[in-house]
Parts: sequence; structure tokens; C-alpha cells
Amino acid sequence: MFNRLFLAGAIFSLALAGSSQAHCCDDLGPSETAESLTIQPRASVNRPAEHLLDEIVNWLSSNFDLPAAKDRPAVAFASKTRLAIMRAEDRVASQGFAHLGESSQRPVVALYDNKSRTIYLTNDWLGKSPADQSVLVHELVHHLQNVAESTFECPQAREKMAYMAQDKWLGRFGTSLAKEFEVDMFTVLISSACMN
Repeated sequence: MFNRLFLAGAIFSLALAGSSQAHCCDDLGPSETAESLTIQPRASVNRPAEHLLDEIVNWLSSNFDLPAAKDRPAVAFASKTRLAIMRAEDRVASQGFAHLGESSQRPVVALYDNKSRTIYLTNDWLGKSPADQSVLVHELVHHLQNVAESTFECPQAREKMAYMAQDKWLGRFGTSLAKEFEVDMFTVLISSACMN
């Protein structure tokens, strides 16, 4: 019971910790109901096409030290609020309560679940823009790291390659993480460093 109350309080704190430009956890607005907090299947027309997944996996394996695995992740869609809750729950489970206050002030746009091998994208993800595709690139890095059973000094260390790949993908289209997501490489290096 205490853990649930603490988690609810922590999620509320994460909602308040967001910057003025990007909020980690949004309150339910008029367009977001309790129903939208659940993970929804999406019509196949909006799912990432197999050829896009194949293209990204092949590109990742030729540009980074990642396997060209044929094992594809499941893809599901959820509200930004649900993704923020999932991130908070994952941080509590993997890092304990002491690290819960380390909120990244950026909105959660996607998550990868190692156990279920599922990429969770926001309900508004369409995959048509380089920015949308780069989110999939980032999460596919985590999937390929998982398939390869890569190990890391700390959980945040796995993020460096994912952000580097995302930025390189965006560079193919004349843009960058800084332009699309307001994430610079210095921030990536600091946030992916193990500070034990």
C-alpha cells in the first residue's frame, strides 16, 4: 500500500517537474479520458510497415555495432500520460525510490519493454516524418541491444547509442535531435553517463 501511494506521489511530482516547453506527464485533458490511459491496438494501416522496420534494422546494423536480427518487436500505442506512468513504474522497479526524482523534463514519446519485446509509441505517431521515424530508430536500438543480450554498466548507459543513432538518422534528412527534440549531444553524454 505504501509503495502504491509513493508511486502515485512520484508520478504527480514528475508531472510538476516538466519544463514549460515539454511536460513529462500531462493531466487528463478534454481529449484524454481514463480509457486512453490503456494501451490500444492500432489499425494495421498506422503500424510501422515491415519494410520500414527492415530498413531501419539493416541501417542500424551497418552503421552501429548491432545485429541485423530478424526477430521483430511488437508495436503498441498508448497515450503520453500512460507512457509517462510506465516510465515512472519502470524507474521505481529498476532503480528504486532514490532515483525517482531524476526526471528528464522531456515528454515521453516512446518506450521499449525488454521483457515483452514491445515498442510503445504515442497514439499520434504516424511514422511519416523523419522525426517520427527517428523515434522508432531509437527504440529499435534498444530492441537490438536486448536481442544481442548487451550489458551495460548502468541502465542509462544504453541510451547513448540510441540517441546517437536517432541523431544520425535525422541527419540523413538534414535535421538533428537538437532541431526536432531540443536534445543536444552534451545532454545525451551527461544523461547516459553512469554516476555511481
